[in-house]
This record gives sequence, C-alpha cells and structure tokens, in this order.
Amino acid sequence: MPPPTAKYFSREKYMATGESFRSLAFGFRVCHSYISIIIKQTLSVLKEKLVPVFLPDSSQIDFKKKADEFSYKWNFPNCILAIDDKHVRIRSPHNSGSLYFNYKDFFSIVLLAMVDANYKFVIVDIGSYGKEDDSSIFLKSLIGQQILNGSFRFPEESSLPGSNIVVHHVIIEDEAFRLHPNIMKPYSRKSSMGDASKKIFNYRLSRARRVTENAFGLLSQIFRVFYQPINIESTTCDNLIWVAYWMNI
Repeated sequence: MPPPTAKYFSREKYMATGESFRSLAFGFRVCHSYISIIIKQTLSVLKEKLVPVFLPDSSQIDFKKKADEFSYKWNFPNCILAIDDKHVRIRSPHNSGSLYFNYKDFFSIVLLAMVDANYKFVIVDIGSYGKEDDSSIFLKSLIGQQILNGSFRFPEESSLPGSNIVVHHVIIEDEAFRLHPNIMKPYSRKSSMGDASKKIFNYRLSRARRVTENAFGLLSQIFRVFYQPINIESTTCDNLIWVAYWMNI
C-alpha cells in the first residue's frame, strides 16, 4: 500500500500536468492501475463532500454588485454575468458512438459556465454530450430553465448611467444562444453593417463577454490536463471538471 502522500500528490500532479498514469507510476513508484483507482476515488469524494460546501448558492449571490463590477471594469452596465461553454477534450468512451463527437471534430464533454467580471465561475453545468449545441445545452440546464420561467433572481430594472432609459439586467452571450429579455447577444453581422451604433454595441458586448474566454484560459493554465485529451471514464471526467471548477472559485 503506497503512503498517503503518494495518493495526494499523484492526483494533484495529474490535474496540474496532465501526465499519463504510466508516467506518474514511474514518478511515485505506484502501479499505474492503482493510480487510476486513486484518482477516481479521490475525485468522487471531493465532488461529494466539498463541492456542495464551496459551490456558490445563486440565491445568496448579490447580482447587483456583479452588475456594478461589469459596469466599472468592462463598461457594460446592467450585466450580471457572461455565459459560454468549453468543450473539454476526451478520449472516445467505449460504445458511445457519436454522442461525444462535436462540430470541432473531436470528442468532448461540455462545461457550460457563467462568469462574473473578475473571471470567477459563478454557475456551471457539466456533463453534456459534445454533439449538443450551445442553445440546447442551455435550455435543458437548471439555470436555463430558471431564466426562461422567470424564477431566476435578476435585480430590478434600472436606468442606464447618465440616462433615463430603464432596462433589464441581462446575461451576455454569443450568437449561438437564443435571445431573451434577460439574455443579450450581439447584432448579426448583416444587421450591423453600415450602422455605427450597432457596431459599437457589438464591440462593447464582445469585450465584456471575453471574461468567459479568459476564465477558461486561466482554468486550463492552472490545470494543464485540459490541454490534451483526457483518457479516463466519462463519469470520472465529470468529477474532474467539477473539482477543477471548485478549486478555481
């Protein structure tokens, strides 16, 4: 039986470097098959015990403060969060067919995330198949259903800075998602051509929405396992994404 430190550091090094189990086996002098068991069990326990403790409760989040941060840092008022997804590259699970094969021509599990102005993950949905499109993933997620049925706790409508125009608080997204009174996406390229005001709006929205790409980049920079196909079971991969998300809060 290997010492407890080997169990801890093998899991940490796997997430931080993405090394194969056989490479870790040489480093810690532990059988690669036992390392796979260590990682599977550790990730499962961390998700079960720690994620419910540290995962932000959306009912306790001060979204008015989030909106003030977006207005101050990104010059986009009345925005509380930005939403986007990340296709986490995986090895094709056995007998999965094309379920995990995405439009980018690789196999993946989808991390749908809402990010605040400080690159912090606030709300996530993990585990959708790679073949699914962004809009369908959002619609079937719990947060998407709450927004569409009106139960999500958006702040009250408020006027834009220096104006008497009262508008909703919104979540910003890219063109792949659907439009909603509380979901804002850029104008299409065709409609914005020749209209300077729409081009400016698209620029401001895209600049603010960039926090999602930055957050995904920071997550991958810390946990380099995301830079290569993850060769573990899909359920264990879900747990790995949950734990990486929790450690990046």
